[in-house]
Amino acid sequence: MEGGVGVILLGAGGLVAQRIQERLASHPLFILEKVAGSPDTAGRRLTDLRWDLDSPRPINLKNIILSMKELLDTYDPNKTPIAFSTLPANIAAEVEPALVKRGCRVYSNASTHRMLPDIPLIIPEVNGTALERGDFEGAGIVCSTNCTIMPVAMTLAPIHRAYRIRNVRIRTEQSLSGGGANLLRRGRLGGTFDREIPGEAEKMEEELHRLLADIDEDGNEEHATFDVDIQCSRVSRPFGHEVHIEARTEKMIDEEEVLRLWTTCSSVLHLPLPSSPTFPLIVREAIHPDRDLQAGKEASESSGFDLKQGMAIVVTPPIIENGWIRWSAFSANTIRGAAGGCVLLAEFDTQLKSRS
Repeated sequence: MEGGVGVILLGAGGLVAQRIQERLASHPLFILEKVAGSPDTAGRRLTDLRWDLDSPRPINLKNIILSMKELLDTYDPNKTPIAFSTLPANIAAEVEPALVKRGCRVYSNASTHRMLPDIPLIIPEVNGTALERGDFEGAGIVCSTNCTIMPVAMTLAPIHRAYRIRNVRIRTEQSLSGGGANLLRRGRLGGTFDREIPGEAEKMEEELHRLLADIDEDGNEEHATFDVDIQCSRVSRPFGHEVHIEARTEKMIDEEEVLRLWTTCSSVLHLPLPSSPTFPLIVREAIHPDRDLQAGKEASESSGFDLKQGMAIVVTPPIIENGWIRWSAFSANTIRGAAGGCVLLAEFDTQLKSRS
């Protein structure tokens, strides 16, 4: 992979697209060769678009944005075999399969294809082995998850694998950035916003059951069937999602065993991935959003951009009462839950191919 693999970014001005630009600006495996955007952005340079993140805009990404039609008409899988999609669902439904037909492997953050049985939905630490078992070589779509399900699935999965979950209750506090750039801008200006998130609980439940599925001998998914009760709400915090979780297991478990399961949660199947933190789950006595947005950080300030920063989930120590395990977890939603999660998925998948 000397020199890096050429990649495409689908979407230019959204928060997730900006985070992916940030992560690809100096990525050791991938080089951002092309960007395709909406009619409003096509023909402009990336540097002409408004930058909504708190971190500085990468100075080395000056790509001219293509229209989706121009991208499809000129696509060459030998030059850019990989695409990262941050497209709205309705546009992703058309563009992603069209790229696949032309020979592209699309890592999608769009919701369109997540629950289709022939398209893998993957969090590498949770169900990455599905990519090893399945026949997903070459062109195709691989989906990343809803950003809020990330801290839920990553903390539940070790418990479920060992002790089997019976019931789960989840309450979310989702940041403004989870609703997109316009909501973030409005919230920063003190504008009002709807605290309810219609349809979010249903999406989370579907994805959680699939992510924690068992795989039978033929490689088929047998979705988890535990009961789930989810309440989702929006809060005024700019970045970072916090989830409060209660779970009951089929077999008795104590706090010490839960901590053991979490702290022995290895990084992505021991592959040396640029975005994989040494400890995907970090246990701390309390959640502090400003600090915890940096969780996973390893590089010193002098060593440049740290792809691991923001990629770990912070989780509070478990408390068990009346058979229920309770904890809270926090994730940097535009990093681990969206852009960074999608890039990590591509790193993981690419390294799997290089090993085979």
